Amino acid sequence: MKSKKFVCGERLQRFLMAFMMIVVLMLLANGATTIALALLAFLAIMLFIYGVFDFCPSTWMLNKLFGSCYCECKEEE
Repeated sequence: MKSKKFVCGERLQRFLMAFMMIVVLMLLANGATTIALALLAFLAIMLFIYGVFDFCPSTWMLNKLFGSCYCECKEEE
């Protein structure tokens, strides 16, 4: 069941991915193509790992720190 809290692991991971894409776009706009392409390759590799193995290290770490957005809470049934 989806949690009502705003700060949770999966949601923060999506914000982090969006922030990284904005950083890549800003670097491309400023002419730092090598750094931007390296970050974009990193994002693509992490998404590939998540797709193949169904494991995302950033989601795992953020869930440990902030908790999951999906819980088995008795009060939410």
